Amino acid sequence: MGFTKRELIEFLDGLVELASEENKTKAVSVKEKFISVFEKSYGYEKEVITEITKLPPHYIAAMPDAVQEEIRQKVIAALTEHGECTPENVDRAMSSKIYDLEDLIDIREYVERMEAEQKKKAEQKRRGGR
Repeated sequence: MGFTKRELIEFLDGLVELASEENKTKAVSVKEKFISVFEKSYGYEKEVITEITKLPPHYIAAMPDAVQEEIRQKVIAALTEHGECTPENVDRAMSSKIYDLEDLIDIREYVERMEAEQKKKAEQKRRGGR
């Protein structure tokens, strides 16, 4: 049985979720490297990259430091409000996907920001390629 590209990415995302909190960033890096090698090895690079760039960044760890800090402050405030602010809960939230925080904080502005940034990069890439 084979995987479609989307299924492969979803499978690898599932494996990343199983990684310990300390190893989550490394697991994301290994996943991205694996996908890159896979794309180049099997000639799917253009198609897979197009599919991936349509999606906003999943993991908070992949976002710019300033955005991560902003999210961290909102997470701390929300967890404090719910009486659940512990270092472990904050770390768990910060190691997760942005969509996992949807019930805790308003994530729309971050998703919109990252989508706008991706569109800008795609536009620059198109202009540079001509």
